[in-house]
Amino acid sequence: MKHLLRAVVCFIFLAIQQNSVAEKVDWYLYIWSTTTETGGDVGQFEATDESDVFLLSSCSVTEQGVKFGVHKSDWSVQYGWSDNGGSVSTTGAAVELSVSDGATGWLALPIGEYDVTFNLANATIRFDKSDSGSGEGGGDESDGDYRQFLRGGDLSMATYIEDWGAKFYDRDGQEGDVFDILQEYGVNFVRLRLYNEPGTAIKDGSTTYRTPIMTSKYPSGYPYAGEDDILSLAKRAKDHNMQICLTFNMTDYWSNATMQMIPAAWGSAGSTEALGDSVYNFVYRYMERMSAQGTIPEYVSVGNETNGGMLFQDTNGNSVSYGGKTTNIENAVYLYNKAYDAIKAVSPSTQVIWHHSYGHDGKIGTCRSFFKNMEDAGGKYDIIGGSYYPTWAAQQNSTDNTPTGMLKWAADMKNNLGKPVMIMEVGYSWTRYRPYGRNGGDYEGQLGLNGSYNEASEAGQKAFMQALHKAIDQDENIIGYLYWDPIFVDQQVNGSWIKSCWAEKYSGSGTTWWEDGNVISNTTWFDYNGKALPVLDAIKALKEDDTSTSLESIYDSEQESSAVRKYLKGQQLIIEVGNKRYDSMGHRL
Repeated sequence: MKHLLRAVVCFIFLAIQQNSVAEKVDWYLYIWSTTTETGGDVGQFEATDESDVFLLSSCSVTEQGVKFGVHKSDWSVQYGWSDNGGSVSTTGAAVELSVSDGATGWLALPIGEYDVTFNLANATIRFDKSDSGSGEGGGDESDGDYRQFLRGGDLSMATYIEDWGAKFYDRDGQEGDVFDILQEYGVNFVRLRLYNEPGTAIKDGSTTYRTPIMTSKYPSGYPYAGEDDILSLAKRAKDHNMQICLTFNMTDYWSNATMQMIPAAWGSAGSTEALGDSVYNFVYRYMERMSAQGTIPEYVSVGNETNGGMLFQDTNGNSVSYGGKTTNIENAVYLYNKAYDAIKAVSPSTQVIWHHSYGHDGKIGTCRSFFKNMEDAGGKYDIIGGSYYPTWAAQQNSTDNTPTGMLKWAADMKNNLGKPVMIMEVGYSWTRYRPYGRNGGDYEGQLGLNGSYNEASEAGQKAFMQALHKAIDQDENIIGYLYWDPIFVDQQVNGSWIKSCWAEKYSGSGTTWWEDGNVISNTTWFDYNGKALPVLDAIKALKEDDTSTSLESIYDSEQESSAVRKYLKGQQLIIEVGNKRYDSMGHRL
């Protein structure tokens, strides 16, 4: 029953800090299912009696009709509802109900999507069919959803690095928690990659690999980037006001466009349908765990770089006929959709991403064909994800491996597929080599000299990210980016190098695991001593621009201008003054 309720409950109304001169009043809005005996608290918001506040929220009605209630904090409401304030029964698509201190009602709304508007000044509540694409005060949809500029990176291995003793310092050399430092510099987005059973061994030729699990804290192993660890990291992210992109890797090991190994626990599936059941149950159960601790991800990517499909190899790397390889598009779509349905069953507002390994102008046609073919076969998703690295773009037919080339790719995706874009991975080396003392020699990192940039420096990394910010700011269809990997550092602790590695391995019949070198330690946002690099100054500049206007000045402007509008897009309150937009804290969008 709670799942049915979740399906009809509107998105949470965010707290609004209003003009401090007027008396503040707490208001509450509730939405009830037609078949549920208990109610659902959609949330409390603070407002003033005389303020003209429009709040729009999407509401899914999955069975005909909803109950609702709205009231002040000093107006007692019991389950079952009294009819104080009146009630309404109608089949109209738009309904107005006058309320004073509070009201409840029954709305016989047809199944569908509705915009819910609460106008405090006129004491009205409306449920409008949202088939027009925009509601009152909703702004112009043609240039994409209004959103924060999401900027962040993959923090999946934070616990692992910390358990080896890694230290992080801000630009002034002050030691701190890595989440604290990143928040200080304006990071508001985090990617968390979830493995099914991390530490499970897989074969690659004569070598056996597993995800890194052994640390000085847990010398016998701990499931880093497993279920409990990712829950812990999700809590830390939410405590630091960061949005979350959860990636279901759908494997026990690393995955990419060519390596998509079925988890060992699912290895005996033997059919696409059995794999689909495993996908649905795993995704649904974990989304429920995220929901239970209050860390529902705003975004979920189904797999990692899955343009070849997912779940199409056994743990020895051999192809299986029933897997989700995109050469067998029906299987691939079936598995994608199983994940999509599980995500939406728990959180209809969460946006689902398909992540392609390309995100530059050299592979526009390849990407377009992939997404178009999957859509034509019935694939369900919300956002196009792509990986963009200048060094790989330069090797993959790109004529412009700068962010300008990425913009050409993003524009083509929008024009031909009509979906928003997320840069799921981006990276740039701040030095060419991994630390000399670590390896006893000069070993080049994975991204080398960053393609046609032909240089790797701290200043170059900062300049590249500034160019990326400028490019994304030019295209409102791009939601934001996730850097790979901002924190996977190499550094010495008490004279010894920490074991920060991308994998653990042994060969043949060996029983001793050792690390396979960290090939991205020269692309992080922290140097080999753990100190923040200049690139974080570039991100902080965005934060400072965010906070350039206070709520007080916004509301002062409202007294002089009829052009001020307030509304919700998704779960975010937008305050629009002229052509400028702000969130509920006064941050510029």
